[in-house]
Amino acid sequence: MGYASYMKRPMSAFPFFLRRFRSLCCTMVGVSLLAGCQAPMATVKITPTPTTLIYSYIIAHGMARGRVMSGDLAPQDVIRLAQADQIALLSVLMAEKEPSRQNIKYAKRNSEKFITLVGGNG
Repeated sequence: MGYASYMKRPMSAFPFFLRRFRSLCCTMVGVSLLAGCQAPMATVKITPTPTTLIYSYIIAHGMARGRVMSGDLAPQDVIRLAQADQIALLSVLMAEKEPSRQNIKYAKRNSEKFITLVGGNG
């Protein structure tokens, strides 16, 4: 062995890394797809609480403010939006003060109506 054999460049690990990375990604995608098929659909049930209703109202109220500031609403739509906002606020506050099943259901329904109106579908 001469001096030239020691002067060879070592093989790069880059292509090997790419092959391993590609196989790892394919494996992870396959496992996640199979895991999604095995997950039961009815296990996640979100029950509205007074706190989640307050958060939903605050987010919807911010959306309503943005919609009004955009200037694309007619005056009668602004009035309907303000009325829905007030009804949603009062029902959410009632559900917070007296968290009965009926009050929470009423607050949820009014919040959904308010969000629908904010979205422009009402």
